[in-house]
Amino acid sequence: MIYNRTSNGCLFKCDSCQSIHLEFNNININFSSIDSYYKFAEYLRDINIDATLKQNVHSPYQRKIVIPIGGGGCNFMLHPGELEDLKRLCLWNLEKNTLNISKLEIDFSLN
Repeated sequence: MIYNRTSNGCLFKCDSCQSIHLEFNNININFSSIDSYYKFAEYLRDINIDATLKQNVHSPYQRKIVIPIGGGGCNFMLHPGELEDLKRLCLWNLEKNTLNISKLEIDFSLN
């Protein structure tokens, strides 16, 4: 079952293994339970883009938003637009099949 799709990824539940899979750009994360997926989605929801950019302004990395995956040995490295797209993809209420935009921070300005 496909829960959500963007131009950069897909969020779906596999019929055979019952896991929730997240594909985003060239990264794949497999969540063995809905609870582990929700923990990840809540973490994403709570990231303040402006505060994170300010905190990492002197980081040598081009992408200033760092999201640890699996204990921190691997990280998502994102630009603000990539994080917004990842949030659009992941802030999805799987049980109701509706997007949870209560804390989605998207700049809709055309500037």
